[in-house]
Amino acid sequence: MHYRNFFWDFDGTLYDTYRIMPLAYHESWHNAGYEVSQVEAYQIMRLRSLSQAFIYHQTKYNISDSKLIEIREQYKIIENKHFSEVKRFAGAAEILKQVSAAGGKNFLLTHRANGAVELLKRDDLKGFISGSITGRDNFPRKPAPDSLNYLLDKFKLERASAIMVGDRRLDIKAAHNAKIAGALFDPDNLMAHQKIHAEIKVHSLSEMINSVS
Repeated sequence: MHYRNFFWDFDGTLYDTYRIMPLAYHESWHNAGYEVSQVEAYQIMRLRSLSQAFIYHQTKYNISDSKLIEIREQYKIIENKHFSEVKRFAGAAEILKQVSAAGGKNFLLTHRANGAVELLKRDDLKGFISGSITGRDNFPRKPAPDSLNYLLDKFKLERASAIMVGDRRLDIKAAHNAKIAGALFDPDNLMAHQKIHAEIKVHSLSEMINSVS
């Protein structure tokens, strides 16, 4: 299948924020007196979500809500300190440019309130994004389809022409809830044994070039 309009997740899809997120997670828990390996943190983030990782370890270590708030605040501080180190995935610039060159549109869809648009600007890629929804827009979180539906309706896009690209199950669920296709980006094959019914599964963004109409 070929698609004209692409909706992109940010963390772990266009940009490799997993370079810093497990590190920040490990350090925030370590500073509070608890040990969580970066490998464990990464796997829970990918298989579930960052929020679910915090809930899991709160239960595991039986800590209070107020203590968890402190740890989450520490996480934000540490992540922000390292955020400028984040690089885009190989092929990200090329696929965004290819979609635009073919007459299609790219959209950004992220839970992240800060940083995503700034990195796109830093790398001279913001001009290839026709619209975006970030954490600042207060839409329900994926897999709710509200943010996708909003952009689809605003730009009057045919759903058959659209695809959501993300690295987690919830991205594909959001796509299907909005009645569009989903592409799973799984660079390290972590999702190989997960039953994720994506229309497309790729291990590199360059593979998505063949899906542009």
